[in-house]
Amino acid sequence: MKNIYLLGFMGAGKSSAGRLLAVKTGLAFKDTDAEVKKTSGSSAADIINKRGLKAFRRLEDPVLRNISRADNQVVAPGGGVTLTRKRSFLPRTGLTVYLACSETALLKRLVKAPGSRPLLGTDPEKRPAVISRLLKRRGPYYERADIKIDVSLLNPAQTAAKIESAVKNHDKHFFIKARHNHL
Repeated sequence: MKNIYLLGFMGAGKSSAGRLLAVKTGLAFKDTDAEVKKTSGSSAADIINKRGLKAFRRLEDPVLRNISRADNQVVAPGGGVTLTRKRSFLPRTGLTVYLACSETALLKRLVKAPGSRPLLGTDPEKRPAVISRLLKRRGPYYERADIKIDVSLLNPAQTAAKIESAVKNHDKHFFIKARHNHL
């Protein structure tokens, strides 16, 4: 159990904080959206827009399974990754950390990149309702994480520091074991 899986809604900072945490701790960083792009040649947004969310999930599944076979990684999966039963291997292969973020903070963060978030739609007026609906659906899955951190008021560096601290509190030897296995 040597991976850290960052769970949470789009815009919570999984990729930004995850990269910083990986650099700080010497772990590798994997972003499932980037890995899907490597294998398919298309971004997550392009796949969802052209072929639908189910097609993206079918591509994401083997990518995440492959990533989970390695150790000593900080992994940033997509925001809906916990919704399928196929994801039950996550807690068996690592520590799950839920980056909780308020709807208000998410809305402010997601306004910056509207075209890259197809699940939010194109109408800015409808985004609060979409975020609320998706959070209600995904929330119970996120809440199952080993660790929960409220990142609503944190920047990526602060989030990375909070994750590191929370992981150490959960397992004081986690990073020591990860570094040892990495050598």
